[in-house]
Amino acid sequence: MSPKALVINQLEAAKWLYDKFVSDFSDEDARYMPKGSNHLNWILVHLAVSEDSITSKLSGRPKQLAESLHKEYAGGSTCRADDGMTLAEAKKLYDESHRRTVEFIKGYDESKLGDKAPEGFPPLFPTSGSVIGLLGTHPFWHFGQLTVIRNMLGKPKLLM
Repeated sequence: MSPKALVINQLEAAKWLYDKFVSDFSDEDARYMPKGSNHLNWILVHLAVSEDSITSKLSGRPKQLAESLHKEYAGGSTCRADDGMTLAEAKKLYDESHRRTVEFIKGYDESKLGDKAPEGFPPLFPTSGSVIGLLGTHPFWHFGQLTVIRNMLGKPKLLM
C-alpha cells in the first residue's frame, strides 16, 4: 500500500466512524459540552478547518473556508456552546472538507513526501510526508471526545 493510499484509508475509516457515531445526534446533542471538553459541532468544524489549513499550506493554494471559521475553530480556540452552528452545517463542512482532502492526497506528488514541512508545523512534523500523515490521524485524536459525549448523553454503545 502506498503512503497516499494509507492516509486515504485512515481518512475514510475516520469518516465512517464519525458518520456512524453521530447519526443519532440532535442539534442539542451536538452542542453538549462535557466539562473541559469540546462539543461535536466544534470537533467537526475543527477537523474541517484543520484539513483546509494543512492542504492550503502544502499546496500553496488559498484556503477554501472562511477565515472567521479558521479563527473560531482552530486548535487552541475556545469552544462555545452557543456558536450558532447546527449539526447539519457542521457535518456539511466536515463532509466537504473530507472530500477535498481525499482529492488533494490523491493528486499529491509522492516524490515530495520527504520535503521539508511548510513553515508553522511543530518539530513533530518535519516533512511534508509527516504532515500528510497528520491529515490521516488527526480525526482520531478527537474521536475519544465523541465517545465520551455519546456515553454522557446515554447513547447506545457502538462497536462493542
